[in-house]
Amino acid sequence: MLDLIVRGGTVVTASETFRADIGVTDEKISHIAAAGSLDGLVGDTTKVIEAEGKYVMPGLIEPHMHVKAPFSNTIDMLDFYTASKCAAFGGVTSFMDFSTTTKDTPVLKAVEERIGEMAEGALDYSVHAKFITAGNDPDELRNTVKTLVEKGVPTFKMFTIYPGVMIQDADILRIMEVAKEEGALCGFHAESNDIAQFMTQKLVSEGKTGWEYFNQAKPNACEAEAVNRILTFAGLLDAPVYFYHLSAKESVNLVREAKKRGVRVQAETCGHYLTLTEANNKGVDGINYLMSPPLRSEEDRKAMWEGIKDGTLSLVTSDNEVFSRKIKEKDLEIDGDTGEKIPCFTTPVNGIPGLEERFGLLMIGVNNGDISLNKLVEVGSTNPAKVFGCYPQKGCLAVGSDADLIVVDPEKNVPLVRENLHYPDELDYNLYEGFVSRGWPVCTVRRGEVLVENGEFKGKRNSGRLLRRRLKR
Repeated sequence: MLDLIVRGGTVVTASETFRADIGVTDEKISHIAAAGSLDGLVGDTTKVIEAEGKYVMPGLIEPHMHVKAPFSNTIDMLDFYTASKCAAFGGVTSFMDFSTTTKDTPVLKAVEERIGEMAEGALDYSVHAKFITAGNDPDELRNTVKTLVEKGVPTFKMFTIYPGVMIQDADILRIMEVAKEEGALCGFHAESNDIAQFMTQKLVSEGKTGWEYFNQAKPNACEAEAVNRILTFAGLLDAPVYFYHLSAKESVNLVREAKKRGVRVQAETCGHYLTLTEANNKGVDGINYLMSPPLRSEEDRKAMWEGIKDGTLSLVTSDNEVFSRKIKEKDLEIDGDTGEKIPCFTTPVNGIPGLEERFGLLMIGVNNGDISLNKLVEVGSTNPAKVFGCYPQKGCLAVGSDADLIVVDPEKNVPLVRENLHYPDELDYNLYEGFVSRGWPVCTVRRGEVLVENGEFKGKRNSGRLLRRRLKR
């Protein structure tokens, strides 16, 4: 007898759409069969989910989020259990975060600490190793990379901006070369530190400190210069590279052209760059929309959709890091005459929610005709699993794969505002006021266990499982 049957739904994968029943045994998909053909395998303990008139999709994978992440002497408001709740309501069944590597906490130790923190969640999980230096000992670097790959942590992140975590170019080259040889993938937060510092100093000296000037402090060239530099390194070493959160049309064009030259590059954008623009940074609420890289023009927004459609961009992620407005404003100066807080784009912490909203933002794209349902699955589930080394265990609906799936009601309308989402009450603003997703997950299943059903979160603390990932070479 089966443990679970999802009956009568329209199965949507990255490449196919068809009607079928899905059967689950021992946490794995054991049957994909014609609708109604699994009824004889229903036993006394079989859980049956009726999916007639609904879509059945692989659970989303969130490979880019920041939870319990220190930023400017504060920390975001989620832990990994509360993040699991938000994620599961948004159709996510696995997520990945980053090690908090510092000069006092080396990479391997930071990875182990982050794995321990993530274990409290209800989703399956993994970690990307953040490097801030290559160190002085080539043998130690190789041993570190080799150990990470053996532990199932073959994906890294490096910053080309922010003193304290920013890594030097010479170290990037050394790590990229070793990573290539050991079967790892280097990913980058690509922004030019020098351009950002120059523009920030220039704007502040001119008295231009309102929220809208944050975008000018990090213009398109700030991202494109760093992207071009990393692509040059990748071409030199014939090493694979990945870019987090691309936002500028120039960056997309650079990646597109690099792919044509044979550079092994993959890249993502985020839901906010597909839906919001720099216009959101204007006015008194502009502080709510500060993130790095910043929001850009309508032309850039459209370029992100084009990059998804033609395959230049492989993933859409959330880059979730949730701070309340109260926290964002904590270091602002007070006007002595008016008592009002003085806007200054250099002061607030950066970061926005998006973990729960990502499915809805992509679904808006489906309903607007920007992408198909199959493309939604591709960029939200299948490609994250392939890029980050957990396919076909995750990211697909196939016999033998983990039974991670969502049931989506195509007619359920969900405005993407606080009262419909599951962030802590301290979140005191709506980022996506006016955005409504037609189509929403009504049931989320992780390894055959129901996490969300009938509007109720059923996930258990410490029930997630560490993903040991391996990249195809």
